[in-house]
Amino acid sequence: MAQPPYDGRARLISIPSAALGIAKPCYVYLPPEHAERGRRLPVLYLLRGNEREWLNGAEDDSRGGTNVIDVYERLRADRAVGPMILVMPGLASDDNAVPSVLADMADPALAEVAGIGSGAFRRFFFDELLPYVDRTFRAAPGARSVAGFSLGGLMAVLAAALHPERFVSVGCFDGTILYAADAGAHSRASDTVLANPMFDAALGATRALDQLDVVTPAVLMLRADHDALRRLAWVVQYGPESIEPWGSNFYRGEYLLRALAALGIPNQAPVAALDDGQHTWKAADRHIEQTLPIHWRAMSRVPGVHD
Repeated sequence: MAQPPYDGRARLISIPSAALGIAKPCYVYLPPEHAERGRRLPVLYLLRGNEREWLNGAEDDSRGGTNVIDVYERLRADRAVGPMILVMPGLASDDNAVPSVLADMADPALAEVAGIGSGAFRRFFFDELLPYVDRTFRAAPGARSVAGFSLGGLMAVLAAALHPERFVSVGCFDGTILYAADAGAHSRASDTVLANPMFDAALGATRALDQLDVVTPAVLMLRADHDALRRLAWVVQYGPESIEPWGSNFYRGEYLLRALAALGIPNQAPVAALDDGQHTWKAADRHIEQTLPIHWRAMSRVPGVHD
């Protein structure tokens, strides 16, 4: 019998969104401590595209039936991390074919699939999802982190660059980091990733420069509050150079680290390039295993958070 794709340890919720005009699904994992009266817990947002991906042990052939909750619970058993809430939102079309790139989409009508609505995913994430989780699951104020894999890694970096004051740490594994031009002043319109038609709804069929700028991390970081960016713990990892261009995002990861270094921001990951860091879910789970303790340390320093 095939393994069910979703994990019963997480609850599936549906969040009505005024910004999108539709409801979006989201998986939430609550540790046992959530049941304690008066307890408030830190929250880690795990981004990719479809809400199922961090939970589905069969998301690709590499994973072997395990998922991110297994990684978290192993770390808990080893006392490497404390209790936290894991949130895995849907930030793409229902069939996961059309990514939002955490943007208020330029032309959502081009998607022609369910789960897009008005396309205002940036407003949904910041103005609706984060407050909903805070009030519904008694999240600890200010103890919030974000991490992602592939396009989810891009979105995690975008979230931190857009609103560094809302997070304490950000993680990115093999992120599809878009290149900038003119020392970070604008996006690089010639970036080959941008030619993919799956981005038409989010970025517009004509790829206007101002629309590209708002999904280009180096551009947003240059425009952001640099002191706020430096207060975050950044943990960036990616696959090896030897399997570029199809097996990893090594060069894009290196580019992100150079952009961070230019702002005086160190990478706190134990190692940046994973020797066996193929663009797979097994490697993404290993990234979480290596970096979740760093997120936990950042979150646990927020007043009111206790192990």
